[in-house]
Amino acid sequence: MMLASLVWTITWTVAFIGIYDNFLDCVADDGFTYSATYIGVCVYVGMFTSYLWTINVFMNIIHVTVAGVVAKWWSDPDSLSTCCNSVLRKNFSLSLTSSLGSICLGSFVSPLLSLSRGMFYCCNSYSTRHPHLNANSGHESVMSVKRGEQSVMSDPSNLAQLPIVSSPLDGACKYFNNYGFTYVGIYREKFTDSSRKATEVFETREWQGVVSDQLIDNILRLITTAITLGTGCLGLVVEEFDGYSFTNFQQPTFTAFMIGCYIGLVVSSVCLKVVASSVKTVYVCFALAPWKFQINHPGLSKEMRDAWGGIWLDEYDWLNSSAERGLIDREEMMR
Repeated sequence: MMLASLVWTITWTVAFIGIYDNFLDCVADDGFTYSATYIGVCVYVGMFTSYLWTINVFMNIIHVTVAGVVAKWWSDPDSLSTCCNSVLRKNFSLSLTSSLGSICLGSFVSPLLSLSRGMFYCCNSYSTRHPHLNANSGHESVMSVKRGEQSVMSDPSNLAQLPIVSSPLDGACKYFNNYGFTYVGIYREKFTDSSRKATEVFETREWQGVVSDQLIDNILRLITTAITLGTGCLGLVVEEFDGYSFTNFQQPTFTAFMIGCYIGLVVSSVCLKVVASSVKTVYVCFALAPWKFQINHPGLSKEMRDAWGGIWLDEYDWLNSSAERGLIDREEMMR
């Protein structure tokens, strides 16, 4: 996927430069442009939309593939004895075939909803201090139900007890959220159904506060930013000291820096998507089948339980109630 992203980026850049030159409105004597036609602006918007959508598709193909592999490791670790195994190949092929439609739909709609809701929270000073789950469906109050040995009263700092802030887009986000890709990877269902089920699972578990924690996402963003700036500086060094020219534009230094940043951003985003996808899959798997984690990976399960405390201690009661409500099928949960 990283190679595909690089090829797509190079192809798109060449095409965009050609289209940019074709839709120029006025050209001065020195050959540099000063404006573009109205149609040209619309074409530029379409070009950027196509680029971002395709990159999101590539990244979410990784997300869905990783979700399937991690879920298999969760329930049957013996099947993943080698690095390039049949499980990885199978999930990757399914992501490119039967699940591609769901990935494309989610890759187009989910970022738009996330952006719109992010803009909504930027206008709300309280919301910016309490970021919440993509899959949130409108809870407005702090949870007051005791979970295991801990509760809001006994441990207010518990992540599971963070306040959940609603927005006008929560209804749509229930059917289009990032955890839908994880469900697609595990169960190979439609994206809207997958997003809805992921939302219902976290609501039933009352884990909106847990899965809304942005610590790992923020760390990955910092790493991506560092890599982006580093590759941009590398491009600048190559342009200035090696004598290599990336383009014939009027500002070669700035262009070299931007090209380096561009390549670093794409490569780092695609690579680090594996980490982000793994974390989301662990959340979903722990919500659905914590006992399988205890059976197949007792050491890791103990570390997680010790770290998170009483949040996880009631999974058996939750499992029984969820099975009775039809949210999960015990036999088919982690197939």
